[in-house]
Amino acid sequence: MRTAIESVLEYLLAKALAGKSDVVKALYEYFVEGKSPSTLAAKYGLSKHQVRGYVQRITEKTGSMIRARAIVRYVTPYVLKVKPIIKHLGNGVSRCLVCGEEMLTPVAEDHVRKYHSAILAEYIDAILELLARDFERRRRAARVASEGKA
Repeated sequence: MRTAIESVLEYLLAKALAGKSDVVKALYEYFVEGKSPSTLAAKYGLSKHQVRGYVQRITEKTGSMIRARAIVRYVTPYVLKVKPIIKHLGNGVSRCLVCGEEMLTPVAEDHVRKYHSAILAEYIDAILELLARDFERRRRAARVASEGKA
């Protein structure tokens, strides 16, 4: 069984690898900065219904808005560093830079999940490792700070 963090990471990474980093940014701005779906829709060329749908999927994966907010806050900076493997060619057509397949742009995420799940899994594992190191470093720093006050 996958954790909420793994589920959200897979969801966001599939979007990033498919060249939809604007969706990842919009979700960050919604959950972390509190921007409205209408504002984000106008900024990123989406519909407010799309934004609400993305928000709902993440909330379902985490089980609560609070958990979703925390996970999105911590994983998004790592996800946004990922380079897309799908190149948008225009006119609704995209090309996979890994296997060379051309596809309709709306199915790019499905292509990533179906044919490049190993790449997706590698990124999930790498980001989880980075998050674990980051949290351990913060925990040690907090412990040192609290010992210094005693």
